[in-house]
Amino acid sequence: MKPQFQHEITTSFTLWLDNYLLKRGEAYQNKSGALSYLEDSRLGPGLNGFSSPYKQWVYDESVSGAQIPDSVMIDGSAVSRNDGSGADPQLIIDHQNGRAITTATTTSTITANYSVKDFNIYVTNETEENLIIESKFEVNSRFKAEEVPIPPYAHAIPAIFINNARNFNDPFSFGGQDQTMTDIRCVIMAENIFQLDGVLSIFNDSNKECFAALGFEDYPVTEFGDAPDFNYKTLSDARLTSNPAALHYIDRVDVSKLSDRITKKIDPNTFIGFIDFEVATYRYPRI
Repeated sequence: MKPQFQHEITTSFTLWLDNYLLKRGEAYQNKSGALSYLEDSRLGPGLNGFSSPYKQWVYDESVSGAQIPDSVMIDGSAVSRNDGSGADPQLIIDHQNGRAITTATTTSTITANYSVKDFNIYVTNETEENLIIESKFEVNSRFKAEEVPIPPYAHAIPAIFINNARNFNDPFSFGGQDQTMTDIRCVIMAENIFQLDGVLSIFNDSNKECFAALGFEDYPVTEFGDAPDFNYKTLSDARLTSNPAALHYIDRVDVSKLSDRITKKIDPNTFIGFIDFEVATYRYPRI
C-alpha cells in the first residue's frame, strides 16, 4: 500500500510539533559526557551500542544553539558518522535512543556532545486511558544527575504521545475540493508542573498556525534512529516553494490537565495534561 493522507499528516504534524517545541520553548539541554556500553541483540554482528543517560537527542539542525552530533570521541580520537575508512570504527548516531552505535570494542571509552530534548516525542494508537493507567514507562529525569542509561527501545518520560484520533471530510468548494478536518490528541507526561504548564502554554498559543504538508517519505529517522543532515526549515521551505498550497492549518487548540481524582491512581511524580488540535487541510481527495 502506498502512503495515504493520514500517514502524511501524521508525519507533517509530528515533525512540526517537535520543531515548534524546540524553537519556541528552547526545550532542550546541551550535555556532554561518557557513553556506556549496553548489550543490544537487535544490532547486527560487529555493532555495539554506547548509551547516554538520556533519550531522545535533538537531530533538527534548524534548532539554533542545539548540539547536533555527527562525531564522537573513541579512545581519544574523533570519529565521524559512517566513517568506515581505514582503521576508524564505523559510527551511527541513534538520536531516538540517545546513543552511538559503532564497531568499536565494548571496552572502548566513548564521549559525546549532544542536546537532549526536554520531552521525547512518540506516535501512538493507544488511548489516553491505556497510556496513563495501564502503561509503564521508564522515568528519564532531565534534572537529576543520573548516570545510568535507559535500555534502548523503551519509551521514557517526560514525553508527548501523539494520536491521530479522527479524520472527516466536508465539501468546501465546487470542483470536488473538501475541507479535511483532523483531530489530533497529545498526551503530555511531565516530571514537574513547570514542564507541564510550559508545554500547554506553548501549544495553546499555536492556534491559527500553519505548517507544511510533508510526505510520508520525508520522515528523516532511519531504522537505526539516525537522521543525518536533517533541517526542518529547509525541508519545509522546499515543499512550500514547489507547492505553496501544501499547508495544514491549526483551526483550534484546547489544553487541559488531568483531574486530581484520577491522579491518585498513578505515579504522584508524573504530571499529565492534554492538547487537542483541530487541523484543517484543503484538498481534492477524489482526484
